[in-house]
Amino acid sequence: MTPELIGILAVGATIIGLLLTFWSDARADIKKLRAEFRAELADLRKDVQALTERVSRLEGRVSRLEERMSRLEGVIEGFFTGRRARDRHDDAA
Repeated sequence: MTPELIGILAVGATIIGLLLTFWSDARADIKKLRAEFRAELADLRKDVQALTERVSRLEGRVSRLEERMSRLEGVIEGFFTGRRARDRHDDAA
């Protein structure tokens, strides 16, 4: 073997070793990032679920408020309708 061939093989082996090391480190980083992403996604799902529950409770409260307002409107309309009927009757007499 010539010294040039030995040099070429040594450089090739070094490059292959470096590539394997970098590839291994990259895989470890990807696994770490994937785990972090999954944790963040789980937290986001919890936040969305909590928000959905709050919106559902708010919808229920608004529905009850609408019902109460309808009752008040009915009472007010009944009061004024009754007053108008009595006023017309008093005018006729």
